[in-house]
Amino acid sequence: MLSKVYLLLYNCCLACGWSIVLYQAIQELATAQNPTYVYERCQVALKISQSLALLEIIHAAIGLVRSSPFTTFVQVQSRLVVLWLVLDPVPEVHGYSNVPMMIVAWCVAEIVRYWYYALSLVDKVPYYLTWCRYSFFTFLYPIGVSGELLTIFSVLPMVTATGMFSLSLPNKWNLSFNFPIFLMIYMMGYVPYLPKLYMHMLKQRSKMLGKAAVEGEKKSN
Repeated sequence: MLSKVYLLLYNCCLACGWSIVLYQAIQELATAQNPTYVYERCQVALKISQSLALLEIIHAAIGLVRSSPFTTFVQVQSRLVVLWLVLDPVPEVHGYSNVPMMIVAWCVAEIVRYWYYALSLVDKVPYYLTWCRYSFFTFLYPIGVSGELLTIFSVLPMVTATGMFSLSLPNKWNLSFNFPIFLMIYMMGYVPYLPKLYMHMLKQRSKMLGKAAVEGEKKSN
């Protein structure tokens, strides 16, 4: 019972958090009409909401939810890398149009997802929300991923020129690390994983929408 209450509060709080991010982003786009200020306007709520997703890895690992810890880790860490290691430290890319595109896609996907999870805990998920949960990804996923890849690609000249997060020899640890190369390898990691995840979601869509339709008919009879 306590775990259910905790998960209900967690999902409701994150749904509200991402709603704040979306409101701030759209408000900034509507008033300033300049993508440069979108991230600055919503960065606090964005950082909090996205970082709290780390708890989902713990939820999966301890069996609080029936998700794969590895799959959850892959999904969460990709955004955290983009947010904390790419977007936030390099303000030069904040004005690129792919940044608000990515943020809005994240917001819509997460608002729908967290409300779906919250209402499923009390068996009150309306069909339209199920439809949104398993249909919006068909366009939000490509938009979000494209935004992530474009953002990473955009910072490569900056991090190469500044040596940000890189470690060169000699040093007391006798280790070297090239951050631009890491980012390029990281981008390549999207290639084998994303099609597999997208196809999995398409299968889940057929399964869940069919199940929701049957349950809706039973309730109406």
